[in-house]
Amino acid sequence: MGLFVSVALAAPPPTAATAAEESGAAGAAVAGRAVQGVDAVAASADAVADAGSFAESELWDSTDDDAYASFHVQGLAVIPAGIVPPAGNGQPLPDDVVLTFTEGRFVKGDGGEKDLLVRRSVDGGRNWSAGVPVVPRQTDQSWGNPTPVVDERTGRVCLFYKGSGGTIFVKRSDDAGASWSAPEDLTPLFASNPHGWTLNSPVPGHGIQLRNGRLLMPVQHRAPDPDRNYGVEMLYSDAHGDPGSWRRSAEVPMSVAYPVNESRVYERGDGAVVLNGRWGSGGTRYRVTATSTDGGTSWSAPVIDGSTGQFVSVDASVLQYSRGPADRVLFSGPDASARENMTVSVSYDAGASYRYSRVINPGTSYYSDLARLSDGTILLVYGRDGEDAGFPERISVARFDLEWLTQGRDSLATGPGLSQQTYELATAEARTGTGAAAPIVSDANARGGRTLRYPAPTAGGYVDVPFDVVAAGSYEVAVRVHRGADRGQIRASVDGAALDQGLIDPTMTVGEGYQLYRLGTVPLTAGRHSIRFTLAGQGRGGGSVVAVDQLFLTSGGHPADPPKAVADNDSVAGFEVVSGTWTRVEKAAGEYGQSHRTHAAGTGTATVRFRPDVPMSGVYEVSAWYPSGTGRASNASYVIRHAEGQETVQADQRSDGGRWVRLGDFTFTAGGGGTVELSDAADGLVVADAIRFAYRGAVADNDSAAYETVSGEWNNATGTAGFYGSNYRTRPAGTGSAVVRWRLDVPVGGRYEVGVWYAAHANRASNAPYTVNHAGGRTTVRVDQRERGGQWVSLGSFPFTAGQSASVELSDAADGFVVADAVRTTYHGLVADNDDASHYEVVSGVWNNATGTAGFYGSNYRTRPAGTGSAVVRWRLDVPVSGRYEVAVWYAAHANRASNAPYTVNHADGRTTVRVDQRERGGQWVSLGSYPFTAGQPASVELSDAADGFVVADAVRLIR
Repeated sequence: MGLFVSVALAAPPPTAATAAEESGAAGAAVAGRAVQGVDAVAASADAVADAGSFAESELWDSTDDDAYASFHVQGLAVIPAGIVPPAGNGQPLPDDVVLTFTEGRFVKGDGGEKDLLVRRSVDGGRNWSAGVPVVPRQTDQSWGNPTPVVDERTGRVCLFYKGSGGTIFVKRSDDAGASWSAPEDLTPLFASNPHGWTLNSPVPGHGIQLRNGRLLMPVQHRAPDPDRNYGVEMLYSDAHGDPGSWRRSAEVPMSVAYPVNESRVYERGDGAVVLNGRWGSGGTRYRVTATSTDGGTSWSAPVIDGSTGQFVSVDASVLQYSRGPADRVLFSGPDASARENMTVSVSYDAGASYRYSRVINPGTSYYSDLARLSDGTILLVYGRDGEDAGFPERISVARFDLEWLTQGRDSLATGPGLSQQTYELATAEARTGTGAAAPIVSDANARGGRTLRYPAPTAGGYVDVPFDVVAAGSYEVAVRVHRGADRGQIRASVDGAALDQGLIDPTMTVGEGYQLYRLGTVPLTAGRHSIRFTLAGQGRGGGSVVAVDQLFLTSGGHPADPPKAVADNDSVAGFEVVSGTWTRVEKAAGEYGQSHRTHAAGTGTATVRFRPDVPMSGVYEVSAWYPSGTGRASNASYVIRHAEGQETVQADQRSDGGRWVRLGDFTFTAGGGGTVELSDAADGLVVADAIRFAYRGAVADNDSAAYETVSGEWNNATGTAGFYGSNYRTRPAGTGSAVVRWRLDVPVGGRYEVGVWYAAHANRASNAPYTVNHAGGRTTVRVDQRERGGQWVSLGSFPFTAGQSASVELSDAADGFVVADAVRTTYHGLVADNDDASHYEVVSGVWNNATGTAGFYGSNYRTRPAGTGSAVVRWRLDVPVSGRYEVAVWYAAHANRASNAPYTVNHADGRTTVRVDQRERGGQWVSLGSYPFTAGQPASVELSDAADGFVVADAVRLIR
């Protein structure tokens, strides 16, 4: 089939342990099975590092001694250097002029009198004038939403704002914001009001100019309570914003199911204008999107936009940053279930997905707006800080470059190093399993205006779509999928080989929308290939429809950031009360987001369910968040339903509150099929707050594109139960001449635990030789395949480098049948073990080497009896990139351990001590919380003997 778009995105190409044993008085008679590994070496750092520049300055502060009680709602305008403003001195601007606007509120709240304020910079946002009213307070008006749009052909700035009674005005500046015209009243344009709208207002942020010169300003509407009838239209001008030139577009079709209001628009490379908007108000929500193919004059019906995931319903910003060889779209917003964690992300596929993200401010964060300067510098103006959930304490502007945002993975000088090819899947060449043409339907929100939508009659039904590859290479495969209630579970394969992350369930039981799924990496030769979408089974809504939009092939560059999914108790699509009455509690210390739910101890008749929307199939670390306290359940039971079955994990909610508590690593299928349930079957008050799935690795099956036969003949078999997927491969005992290989996906550098799965049998090899090829060399681990079948068996923990080839090989050099089935990698992060001489040290006291209790990390651990704090050990970890890292510890638990082992984290903001009960949760990573660290400055964790039992020093990890 024909290539839709092809673009290079770069410029250049246990047994019980006795006290005596732990104190070193006796050796370990029987050592418990440890997490095996290579010799203790430092984990390799991420293949990215701090680069570029970042600076932040304050623009307005509500605590200053002035008349303003608060500042809220921001907008940015950049008049580029070289422009000759219409009313200037006839000279081009020597530097970018930046204008930033906000509401200066005399009372804290959305109503009341306000000044609309502007600060002006004539040197690209380095220095700013004092804030002055551009629209002064007026007793009979409540001004709001100062929103600019710049005509980059003339240099004119049009400033839109609202007044009381649904009025809208615009002022103009023809001298780069030095002076302003009298206002033009645009309210008569909205005399026709089909939905009872009484509030008309420009959206926060900024408008845009299309490539044909049209100016476009989104306008939001709302009716009085209780039926607000949220809606959005456009104001547009084809005459540089001249008086009388503004026109009203058709509305984005008003929908109660998709209540869109505060929005941004950007223009795609194909000329379509995309709206990305806030979903009404309240809750944790997806964004809403609509598309215009006539320059914003008319709009498609709104649908859900899955590209940015779900976060608190709040204003966010979208910016078309660059076009041409690298088409970049930036997105900013608080990536959390509350107004906090301001994050900026970059897309290379016109907003279908966001490849890299960086946290600007992990604390309280509110509305934001993005702008680009002529030299590529990015400006972000946003509200931050304060105790009020609705209004910020101050307005700041961050000034940074693309290199800093992407942590060195992209810059204007070099590009991201990515090459991307995009293919239309709704094509006449698409064929179903019967040979018939695949059904194609029109859809304005599909990238090409149409989508392939095949109702597969039975499981196994499929549709094939051919595509042509220009150059041979290794390609990341991703597909933009249309989600809906009747979707089936789909397995994607290329040329007959299943993709590693190719199993997805795009069912969406509430609403419909589009989302891009990353399906894995596959080597492709130049020439024609085929991608197949097979109905693997009914979707979680009982449907069987296969609906796909576009195929993306990406090569080169750095791997995308690992995904995550959070379901908060306010996540409308990700949380439900299954039975019973759960009390909603707001504004409690230590809760995630804006609230949590509680239920008294019971018998299990009251249940809630979390359903994180998993963005990519793979291995995820599942964690729970809750505010702890007295009277809480000591045995809150989380039932985790995953792709390989289900498991119940108990958490003691009396402690460890206010941070993520790890429940374990599990495999999930992309979509909303995986769930975590929590019931009242406990001995105290049960708290339901939030669940997080954090991507940690991939599964490579013997039928996947990541598996290859290197030599010899390996037979396909299903005769022994307990295999992974649909089959496994076998080979009789031999000399090592027959070899198979699994290629491992390594998105982030660090240590990974490698596990293998096989169907055990008495005739299997007792010494099957798995060889792990890692950053430190090659390590062979022999596994007895006569036992422990039908589960993940660890080969140990190994260092891997992001983007570099990593693999596991298996040969027939064994004493029985060798089974090649599946391999799994699980990311452990940056790890320092107690045997790592360059990252672990004894600061004081004598710490004994021990192996007496199972569940330790590496080859051993160190212990110290209860003391006064005079004995201390320290782990030091090299931080490659400044930012927040989750810190976790590993130890071998036992009844004689300390209930209050004091770990002290030394981070960028100071020192924090967290006490851990080492009598429980051994043999896994236990979180100490997340903390900021600075690149180039060692991060350290200390542990002392100031505790009430034996203290264990084993391993520490950091995950960004």
